[in-house]
Amino acid sequence: MPGSPNKATDVATAAKLISDHAVGATLSSFRVFGINSLKTYLDLDVLKDQVLESAETVESILRLKFTRHSIDIDLQRTGSVAWHAIDSDSASKNPTGRFTFSNGFALTLAEPAKTKRIAFWVRELST
Repeated sequence: MPGSPNKATDVATAAKLISDHAVGATLSSFRVFGINSLKTYLDLDVLKDQVLESAETVESILRLKFTRHSIDIDLQRTGSVAWHAIDSDSASKNPTGRFTFSNGFALTLAEPAKTKRIAFWVRELST
């Protein structure tokens, strides 16, 4: 459902969707389901309990800024972002990555192919 207010298929719409729904929420977990999708090595548990402060586009990249880290996401050409309740049936059955928040909602990043092409770069913010 590309026209849904809870799903986005381009970075500008994804940034707005995330800004409208997730900014200010506390992250419970972040999982990457395709090992080749995580482009930086970092224990993803360090992201737990950080607050999502902003979502923006930087060229064709979606950037999520948390309290102490940022995550750059390349949706490639076919990736999508969905905002949904954690236990919702609308969640992708074959996600590439998922952000779960303490308020009972999640952001799921998925793509139609089995090959995981969405890419994630996790960086510590400089002080």
